[in-house]
Amino acid sequence: MAEVVLVHGIGPQGQTEEELRTDWTAALVRTLRAHGHGGHADRLETGGTSVAMAYYRDLFARYAPKDDLDVPFPEEMALVAEMTGEDIMDNISRNASDPADRDEAARELDWLRAEVGPEQGPFEPVRLVISMMGRLGPVSRSGFATLSRFGIFYLGQVAAYLDDETVRERAIESVLSQVTPDTKAVVAHSLGTVVAYEALHRLDQPLPLLLTFGSPLGMRSIIHKRLRPLPLRSPDQVKRWVNVADRDDFIVSALKLKKLFPETEDVLEPTVLVKNSNIDPHAATQYLGHRETVEPLAGVL
Repeated sequence: MAEVVLVHGIGPQGQTEEELRTDWTAALVRTLRAHGHGGHADRLETGGTSVAMAYYRDLFARYAPKDDLDVPFPEEMALVAEMTGEDIMDNISRNASDPADRDEAARELDWLRAEVGPEQGPFEPVRLVISMMGRLGPVSRSGFATLSRFGIFYLGQVAAYLDDETVRERAIESVLSQVTPDTKAVVAHSLGTVVAYEALHRLDQPLPLLLTFGSPLGMRSIIHKRLRPLPLRSPDQVKRWVNVADRDDFIVSALKLKKLFPETEDVLEPTVLVKNSNIDPHAATQYLGHRETVEPLAGVL
C-alpha cells in the first residue's frame, strides 16, 4: 500500500532492493528537511509515509558480462546497445556545459560514424563505443564505463528491456504491483522512467504525480519504434508529470522533453533544470538532493 513508489534505473548487478530504497529514502529525507518540509521528512524516516521500490535489477543477471571481452547478448540487442552508446555521445556533444566536453564528444562521434561498418560484425562496434565513451569527460568521471564490462552491462540493461519481452513485462509488473489507490507519487530515474512510462499507460486508477529525472525518453534508440505507446503522450491516469534534468547528465537526451509530446500536452510540465555534482551527474541521489525535485513530492504527500 505504498504512498510513494520508487523506480530505479540502470546500475550494478549486486545492488539490492533494500539498498536502493534506503539510499533514495535517506536522500529524500535530507532534502525535504533542508527545505522546510520537516513533517514529511519525519514521516518518511519513521515509516509513517510508506515507500516501496519497484525492483527489477535481478532480471538482467543473464546479461552480465563475464569479462571485458564478453558481450553476452544476441545481435539484435548488440545493435540497440551500440545505438544507445552513440546517443550518449551525441547527448554530450549537444548538451554538455563544458565546450571542451562537447567538442571531444563530437570528434569521437564523427570518427565512429565514418569508420565503423557492418563488416566488423555485430559485437565489435559495441566494444568500440564503450571504449570511446569511457574517454569522454562526463562518462569517465562517473565510472559508467571504467571497465568495458561495466559499460556493456549498463547498455545491455537498456537493450534487454527493449528487446527481451520477458524482461520488459516483468519490469513493468514490478511497478504495477506496487501502485495502489493509496499511491500519491511514482518517482523514477534513468531506465526506470521508461519502465514507469510504459507501466503507467496500463494504470486503471488516478495517480496524482509522476516525477522523473535523468530520463532517456528522448533518445533515438529508446523512442524509435521501441517505446510503447507511440507517439509519445502522457499516461491517461497521471494528473501531473514533473521531469528534472541536468545538462551534464549524459543519459539525458532531451532537455526540453515536452517538445517531443503533442502540442495539446498539459500534464507534462516544462523540464526543470538542476546542476548535479560533476563526479556523477546521473546519480539518482544527486537529483534527490535538489529542492526542485522534492517540492512536487511534498505537494502531494
